[in-house]
Amino acid sequence: MKFTLFPQMPVAPGKRANPYVADFRAALEAAGHTVANAPHRNPLLSLLRRGNLGDVVVFNWFESIPEFRHGIIQSWVAVGLLLWLRLRGRRVVWMLHNKAPHAPRHPWLNRLLRGLIARWSTLVVTHAREGLDVVREHYPYALRKARFIDHPTKNRLALVPCGVAKDYDLLIWGHVARYKGVFEFVDYLRAHPGTGLRVCIVGTCSPPSLFEELKAACPSGVTAIHESPSFEALAGYVARARFVLVPYHTASVLSSGILMDSLSYGAAVIGPQAGSFVDYASEPALRVLTFRTFDDIPALVADHRDGPADCAACASFLDGHDWPHFVQRLTALLSDKS
Repeated sequence: MKFTLFPQMPVAPGKRANPYVADFRAALEAAGHTVANAPHRNPLLSLLRRGNLGDVVVFNWFESIPEFRHGIIQSWVAVGLLLWLRLRGRRVVWMLHNKAPHAPRHPWLNRLLRGLIARWSTLVVTHAREGLDVVREHYPYALRKARFIDHPTKNRLALVPCGVAKDYDLLIWGHVARYKGVFEFVDYLRAHPGTGLRVCIVGTCSPPSLFEELKAACPSGVTAIHESPSFEALAGYVARARFVLVPYHTASVLSSGILMDSLSYGAAVIGPQAGSFVDYASEPALRVLTFRTFDDIPALVADHRDGPADCAACASFLDGHDWPHFVQRLTALLSDKS
């Protein structure tokens, strides 16, 4: 099959980006498929170039186009492109990653794009079973073509050092943004000094001054490190913590790259009672716990701090849900719709 992947953007030297689309492309090509379009600094307009549209067009975060630069104009381009693809009989896949954009500036345009791609797509794929509930509630006409496929995994267990002392109860890592709940959790710890939780926050902010604001707000027992660690360095941080905490709000989250990357190291994870966190909390091969409010977190740490880790079962899960398996399932669904 010949695919088009959106969005594909070049990564500036010294910068790191969400690897999802790059991993998607590599997995497709490894399976013998072709990706028609290359990374471009304007990933939407580049699709209008001759030869950049494959038989299957996969849109990730399509509803977030209004948040791009010149997002209102690009949104109307997206509407026209989607209509043209429909008229030309191209197969369109909507990857439903979130319930809604995390920090929308143009919610009415976000809703318009979601409604159109839900109606005009060939296939809707979500990495969380709750995503099917979102489709059922908001786009019931699209439920017949909506499918759940686990978020692709990687196995990085070999990177994790053994016998490392647990310096922290909780590790929060990744790019820090206000919508991710990190500031609220720091405020919670400052207001509840009796928790005794030892917390490490590792990440970067844009602008960097936001991290300085976070660091100034951290109470005793919280260490904030302004760093974008390599995967090898991140393995060391994971080994030194009893749990990875993902303090996201439940309003927008479905699947989570932070969750899947943490699981790739065999980490025990505490996350919100939403989306794929709920899915994997019932998976016996993994150690995923969920919270409703921050008040639940100290008890979860105390009750499960020394829970056993079944490395063999974790490795089996990671290897059985990797990118090649994801591409196999996706292309099988597309073959059924050809």
